[in-house]
Amino acid sequence: MICTDCGQEMMDGKTFKCTRPIIIIDGQKYKRNTEYYDNGTRCHDCNIVNAPGHVHHLGCDIERCPICDGQLISCGHFTEVD
Repeated sequence: MICTDCGQEMMDGKTFKCTRPIIIIDGQKYKRNTEYYDNGTRCHDCNIVNAPGHVHHLGCDIERCPICDGQLISCGHFTEVD
């Protein structure tokens, strides 16, 4: 599956993180939350390496919202990625 944000193949073992670190919410730019991780294991949903500073692929059910810390895909804040 291809990430619609960064264009990388998510299931490729060479993909370590999404390369788009900014998210736009209500016209404001925010750094995507990279603090929710499991020490070096692969994400069960988007296959990134869970490590400090690694961004999940857009739409991953693990990614946290930079505003409310809720699940980004369902918290209601997300609109588009820059």
